[in-house]
Amino acid sequence: MATERLAETIERIEALLQPLLAAEGFELVELDLNRGPKRHLLRLTIDRAGRTRYFGSAKEAREHGTEDDSVGITDCTRVSKLISPLLDVEDLIPTAYTLEVSSPGVNRPLQTEHHFKVAQGLMVRIKTRAPVAGESFFIAKLIEASDEGVALDVRGNRVEIPYRLIQKANVEYQF
Repeated sequence: MATERLAETIERIEALLQPLLAAEGFELVELDLNRGPKRHLLRLTIDRAGRTRYFGSAKEAREHGTEDDSVGITDCTRVSKLISPLLDVEDLIPTAYTLEVSSPGVNRPLQTEHHFKVAQGLMVRIKTRAPVAGESFFIAKLIEASDEGVALDVRGNRVEIPYRLIQKANVEYQF
């Protein structure tokens, strides 16, 4: 699948799945479509919609209890069974593929402005597309998330990174 066509397919899958997931109380955190050795792999990462807090450490999670709001295997199985027939009917992926639905996990990806705002105060790992303040890889405390980007506390210095320069970002969970 050519790069441009792949991007278009991903956009169409997202548009198809977003309303269905929202109706079930989930949000699409991440969607990857990759070519495997024999077939494509469609990997969806889902979370509870409207989450207002992430946990940055095992201690914090224990103190606040996360069992009731985490995405579990039952949720992933239910979502997979719900969307699989829809994907088959719409036939957006022209070849054989494997569907994989998972939770964000403790080192959850940060994709949207909302994700970054919820992660304020936590340690994050960010890889940038171009150097910012002479670096392109950061593990630091996220001190602010605005409409334009994020601010990190890097060894006592404030470093601002525009969203457009963020290639990949995750919560850096403290065990």
